[in-house]
Amino acid sequence: MSTLVPMARRPDGAFPGERLPAAPDDVTDDGMPKARRASWVLPTDGSATGRARRFVRAALRDWAGSADGEVPDVAELLVSELVANVLRHGRGEPILTLLLRDGVLRCEVEDEARVPLRARDRSPDDEGGRGLLIVESLSRDWGVRPTRRGKAVWFELAVPLWATRRGEDRRERH
Repeated sequence: MSTLVPMARRPDGAFPGERLPAAPDDVTDDGMPKARRASWVLPTDGSATGRARRFVRAALRDWAGSADGEVPDVAELLVSELVANVLRHGRGEPILTLLLRDGVLRCEVEDEARVPLRARDRSPDDEGGRGLLIVESLSRDWGVRPTRRGKAVWFELAVPLWATRRGEDRRERH
């Protein structure tokens, strides 16, 4: 059984699975943080997609008190697609980062490849190449951005208000 590889620190200064401290203007009137963030380094084998799905559901459960409904299901599916793309076409260990802020869940998968990605039109008989088309059709927005390591592919989903205001922030436990 493979284990997660801990990172010393993310470029933003947080440890994996750690929520960044809220700035004074990053807190709601009731003192709850407006933003929550978590990151994980995933293995480079077939277990990465399943782990990524579990991390998404656990983070949403932790942040919102529930992981039921359409948002967690869609987030799991789309994260699976991004992680599978890294395993197939990318390089290095994928890093999954989730950011929940102002009613938007942003999921990002980073790797060491610098090759740009784009959704492709596929014929009905093609078995592969549909992942980014699924991401494009189910997300509010998506894109690719360069990073110091390579690139990060991301998508955003609108989330219900309850998901951004409920629960206490906790460190991720593995």
